[in-house]
Amino acid sequence: MHKCCTSHQTQRTRRRLNGLQLPLNYLQVISWVVFLITALFNFVVLIQIQFNELRLVALIVYVILYVFHIISHLVALLLDPGETDIRKQEINTLPEFDRTIHAHVIENGRCHLCNINTSTRKTKHCGICNKCVDHFDHHCKWLNNCVGQRNYSAFILCALSALLIALLTSVLCVTDITLFFTNPRQLSSMAQHFVNCTQETNVSDTNKYCVSSISFLTFLLILCISGLAISFALLHLLCFHVYISILGVSTYDYVIKNSQTTSISFCCCGTQIRKLYQMNKYKTKSNETSHGKGHNTPQTEPNVQHFLSNLISEEINRAKKIFIYDTNKIHPSNEDRFS
Repeated sequence: MHKCCTSHQTQRTRRRLNGLQLPLNYLQVISWVVFLITALFNFVVLIQIQFNELRLVALIVYVILYVFHIISHLVALLLDPGETDIRKQEINTLPEFDRTIHAHVIENGRCHLCNINTSTRKTKHCGICNKCVDHFDHHCKWLNNCVGQRNYSAFILCALSALLIALLTSVLCVTDITLFFTNPRQLSSMAQHFVNCTQETNVSDTNKYCVSSISFLTFLLILCISGLAISFALLHLLCFHVYISILGVSTYDYVIKNSQTTSISFCCCGTQIRKLYQMNKYKTKSNETSHGKGHNTPQTEPNVQHFLSNLISEEINRAKKIFIYDTNKIHPSNEDRFS
């Protein structure tokens, strides 16, 4: 892949200032292409096939949403979320970090790569952007920039506006498909002319299906499905951020805590239960052997109540580990994985 765009992220020797600095992330380029294509379809085709009243309303709403999305996207993309002190430094400041001396990048509230004192315990050093980010949430590949306290609101508004655009597109497509089957005369004159099958030869006056009408429906279905797919992805993202805001953690904290707590993974839930059951069964048999040595005492299954008690205690202990631990000290080898 060309050096201006990369599919993988590595540590930078110089600090990244914004998301437009090279190399661009391939997901960032894909998002721009999808945005331009959908905008072209929405303004050039979809709005034009609506009936007069809906066409005017759709145009106004689309313009507002697109302008709002572009502004919020540019703010999240161009705003540097780095610490105040590091934004005052030169872009290529020589770090004081020495692996033989410092066990972690951030120790006792000081980052030895940025050579600054961090303002809060939620400041993390992003190895991809090579800078400390105040209230670090995550490094967004779609923005090619970190998301922190300075641009978190813009990031959420950008995702929210994109969700509303995708939902509006799907709603308009469903409306047009419904009108086509129920009352095609409600469509715009341009759409009626395009799907008028009586203009073609060998087609009866009552037949509404022909090459042009099928193409019209196919276009609406593809655009509607695409809008729904994007809506579901963005809705999942926004619901996730609402969820972690309720928990009072960042995306970074959530990823690290879940990576350290295997019981949170639903795919491993059955394995954890079986493992705990086997351990409990083994302990029961060991106790029976030790207490009944020399006697013909039959081996019994572990007590169900005791097993459930151990299982609940195990889950409570794991849940405590999720929210009670110190993530301010990060080893450099772990930064690329979680930053």
